[in-house]
Amino acid sequence: MAGIAAEMLGALRTHEEVFRYWKSLRNRGRLPSRADIDPTHVRRLLPTISLIDVLEADPANNPDAFRQRLAGTDLYQAYGMEITGRTIADIYTPQEAQYWAEELSFVVHNRKPNVGLHSMAWRGTKGLSLFWLRLPLASDGVTVDMILGHDALIGRPDMVQASGIRAA
Repeated sequence: MAGIAAEMLGALRTHEEVFRYWKSLRNRGRLPSRADIDPTHVRRLLPTISLIDVLEADPANNPDAFRQRLAGTDLYQAYGMEITGRTIADIYTPQEAQYWAEELSFVVHNRKPNVGLHSMAWRGTKGLSLFWLRLPLASDGVTVDMILGHDALIGRPDMVQASGIRAA
């Protein structure tokens, strides 16, 4: 139990680091854009950083409205496959895709960050969870067209088994 608590504390600290960086990019209430992000400022976190394209102005909880533009190398361990370039519907089971579509739609509609802890049991990894952070990005400073993500695996990654993820 102490090990998981330490992992959560470490994940929380990295989430705070990413959030502070994102917040520092805001300008007079306007959202930062992808162009504002300098990867050298979060270099050590790049393996757990992701960028998600918002493909529809009103995603309406649609899993096909979100595509992984970029997924850090550590996320391969979480998913057991390369997820870059795939829509949420292509990555997850239908139930999991709906969960993520709702969480990401919240970020788009509210123009605010979102955070959560999600079990990876759908992958056959009951002892593993994903502690996630999603931050809105907007090319025009207003309309969310991309989401910056940071993910931390909590639990025992060595327990990862073959997934039930559908391949594209």
